Amino acid sequence: MRILQLCHKPPRPSIDGGCLAMDAMTHGFLENGANVKVLTAATHKHPILMDTLGERYLHSTDLEAVAIETRLDVRDAYVALMNGESYNISRFYAHHYAMVVKQALSKRRYHVVHLESLYTTPYIDIIRQYAPNALISLRSHNHEYQIWEQRWKASRNPFYRVILRHLSKTLERYEKEAIEKVDAVVSISDREAQGYRDWGYSGPIHVAGFGIDTSALTQDHDLRPSRASGPVRMFHLGAMDWGPNREGVDWFLNSVWPSVVARHPDTEFHLAGKGLDPTWHSDIPGVVNHGEVPDAEAFCAQFDLLVVPLLRGAGIRVKIVEAMAKGIPVATTGKGVAGLDLEDRQCIAHGPPEQLGDLLDGILNQPEQLRTMAERSREIALERFDRKRIGRELMLFYDAHAQL
Repeated sequence: MRILQLCHKPPRPSIDGGCLAMDAMTHGFLENGANVKVLTAATHKHPILMDTLGERYLHSTDLEAVAIETRLDVRDAYVALMNGESYNISRFYAHHYAMVVKQALSKRRYHVVHLESLYTTPYIDIIRQYAPNALISLRSHNHEYQIWEQRWKASRNPFYRVILRHLSKTLERYEKEAIEKVDAVVSISDREAQGYRDWGYSGPIHVAGFGIDTSALTQDHDLRPSRASGPVRMFHLGAMDWGPNREGVDWFLNSVWPSVVARHPDTEFHLAGKGLDPTWHSDIPGVVNHGEVPDAEAFCAQFDLLVVPLLRGAGIRVKIVEAMAKGIPVATTGKGVAGLDLEDRQCIAHGPPEQLGDLLDGILNQPEQLRTMAERSREIALERFDRKRIGRELMLFYDAHAQL
């Protein structure tokens, strides 16, 4: 099976959840024998770093990157506003990128054009023109409009509320129109899939969650050692240039952390992530701000409990799946666990935001339960999030609907 994977940002380096999800999908295809070409946009926020990718990856993916400009342009935003169009989407359309898509489709016949996220759908028309027999599939990481909807509802600034509401509404309208133009939808969770059904989408839908490489996680020596005695050391690692991460951590440190540290004064909370200002919240007792760290895996391995204080967002939290696979216990909100189908699995601590402090208090009072949480999380991760199995099942879905 020949698959053209169209991306709105480079899957590598995998600096956020979206990149990780796209890269996992690439490897899920390759590990099941697919012939894959990755064609990606590169932006100022997500540049392409070819010299860091390695010859093996470049050869196996035939990766091609095209620089496009996605920074805010007031004139373009005004035109989109006047035309009732989604400026969020129009920023990701570039004529020269469309020409590269055309060239790729003209050189080779692809059975499937796999669109990563809504931001690659502006190229559907040119795909139809130059690959009329290809199955066009939208890989939905989340319902994009929901993030903007949550933002305008949470904003207290009347001016921003008007702008954000407009962006949300135009994006929702565009998303509803876009799914009717594709041949299939690949949703990242059952909840997202149901959302499309509720909109009236009647085409084929396949649920393919975020996948991880479990081949290196099955040996006993890979289990994390039992935590040493002493205070529990909590941490959060996330891209702080993504609004929900920044807002969630800010809320946690202002509204939850004071009561936690008052009851457990020796407890520490360590912060790190892309775009994190090293001075942010660094004056709060018990908080250690590491800024951006060179090795995320080594950073996570030092601590006992991952805290994901998410208040808004859509899709799934990749960082939670990765932590589970590594045997790192997790405490989060209902938003954090949404879409993972883990609510009744007794593997992570979760609840409404107002209960997060009490959840942490319970863990800190009985830290021995962290080992049980870690073991159960790891079992669930191996069972449900294996990327090779996810890739195999998706390829069977494509096999049933594509013209091979």
